[in-house]
Amino acid sequence: MKNEECMKYTYRHRKIVIYLANKYFKDNKELINRVQLHDIDKLFMYLFYEVKDITKIHRNNLSHHQNEIEKTELDYMEMVLDWESARYTKPDKPLNAYDTLYKFYPELEDKILPILKELGIDKSGLDMEDDVFAYAKSIMNVSIDDIKREIVDTLDILFR
Repeated sequence: MKNEECMKYTYRHRKIVIYLANKYFKDNKELINRVQLHDIDKLFMYLFYEVKDITKIHRNNLSHHQNEIEKTELDYMEMVLDWESARYTKPDKPLNAYDTLYKFYPELEDKILPILKELGIDKSGLDMEDDVFAYAKSIMNVSIDDIKREIVDTLDILFR
């Protein structure tokens, strides 16, 4: 299947973003609902496009990425979840959210640092949290059927 490994990578990443949102922002229903769609566009695009094109389209058109789109507080919260989740499922992206902020996006300090402080993850080199690490380990073996269910479940969310 085209881009199968990328689909598995994105599936795991999505699951950790959702897990972290429920852990850190459990009372923020708007954010919890929003992250149900986190990076879902990529799962659909992987069926048809090349990875380099998908990455460019995604980063330029989604508000949880640093781009020209005007940001809301929810965008910055999702950005933090995106960055923090990467170290649990993306071996090529081992930085926590704090270190990601200062290495790649220091211009966002005034928007991101208060969120990191509120969550208690405003330090460099923090160890992975045991519960998140255990959950990430539990979803390492992803099947195409898991991805199909994810896509179908998301369609149900979109058509409510």
